[in-house]
Amino acid sequence: MTTCDQHPGMKAEIIVDYEPLQEYDDDEAEPGVVSKYVEAASGKEFAIKFTFTRPFPTQHGVEIKVSVDGEPDRVLAYSPEELCKAEGHYKRGVGFQKDGQFYRQNYRFTALNIVEEADGLSNVTDLRKDLLSKGSIKLEYRFIANIHTSDEPRRYKPASALSTMGAIPEKALKGDARSHQATLSEPRRARARKPLVNYNYVNREPFTTIVFKYRSLTALKALRIIDEDEEDPTLVEDRAEDAMTPAQLREVLRLARRREAEASQQLKQERSGARTIKRERAETFNHEDDDDEVTIVESRSRKRPRGEPEVIILD
Repeated sequence: MTTCDQHPGMKAEIIVDYEPLQEYDDDEAEPGVVSKYVEAASGKEFAIKFTFTRPFPTQHGVEIKVSVDGEPDRVLAYSPEELCKAEGHYKRGVGFQKDGQFYRQNYRFTALNIVEEADGLSNVTDLRKDLLSKGSIKLEYRFIANIHTSDEPRRYKPASALSTMGAIPEKALKGDARSHQATLSEPRRARARKPLVNYNYVNREPFTTIVFKYRSLTALKALRIIDEDEEDPTLVEDRAEDAMTPAQLREVLRLARRREAEASQQLKQERSGARTIKRERAETFNHEDDDDEVTIVESRSRKRPRGEPEVIILD
């Protein structure tokens, strides 16, 4: 889990198969940014989890701007009363509405299609610029106040930045170890959205910025983030516990938990076939609900004159 020393009680995690990914320090993090590497497994869906516990201050609410692979910010806002929810808060993907029904497409790790040469590619510079935004999840936290319900209509933003890239010639990477991008899963039904909210910034500058850089296991070893000689946990899980390193023990435990979660989910899906339609529908809307996102149209700090516009939030 990623925490912030200046604001104890808050953490962020990348969740795959119901378990947080192991994090590795980024020695080249920008000043003032908490940056971690995580391993990306091709085809796996992932979620971003935010947790707030005491002693994190609750006199203000918190806005979190989420940018996945440079996609325009998806914004989440929590009142002081919502912050310390025991199960935490999740951002699992991108929502939209069609024919009166709400849907969500989950985030997913997808391997970049890297080839020696790509036919028909005319502008390597633009491609390289697009690649620089891939493999990164950025979170910006701000304190907010005067949170209240809005009557504004809801709007949804397309997620064009998360479409699958085409063939990428090796020369476009120039030795860069990026291996994956984020794409979206097939749409699945989701619950109806909560009312939109308006609020003011306590301070327009983020009080914390967190970045997760996701790479393949091979790329992490090439970057020397992970020891080149570190063994796959699936190859060492039959060893005696006292013969494993602490890192291997953690990974074997995480692997066991993931398998248990997958088996539980499979059993739940098998049982759902015998349930009534009404029960199935309730589970569809309640299982793994995503937090509502908002989009800033205009905003101001609490310290600015009253005549200036407040934050207007749309989704």
